[in-house]
Amino acid sequence: MKVYGQELRELALAALERGEKRHLVAQMFGMSVPTLDRWRREQRQRGQVAPRARGHKRCAFGASDSDEHEALKELLNQAPDATLEQHLQAWRAKTGHSQGASRASLARAVERLGWTRKKRV
Repeated sequence: MKVYGQELRELALAALERGEKRHLVAQMFGMSVPTLDRWRREQRQRGQVAPRARGHKRCAFGASDSDEHEALKELLNQAPDATLEQHLQAWRAKTGHSQGASRASLARAVERLGWTRKKRV
């Protein structure tokens, strides 16, 4: 869904308050009528029409300099031959969190650490 700025939202709602027809306002500002309806509803309910915060959930393994990364390094070094799934199960057992960490997020965290399963001779 496209994010419209605060100023555009206020201009469109001001046009509606002046009595302009919804479909004309939507056409004038290049948006749909349901978008205008949603903004009017948000203005009534929340008292504002600012865009809501968008973003991602927190990474299950934290920032690259966090304690979680150190704990992950330790876990990987304890069982270097374990599969990603086994490491994930060990991580979940260690942290007590069964949600939030997926095999894909673990693979990305392992890659960020630069850890490989390659044997050094």
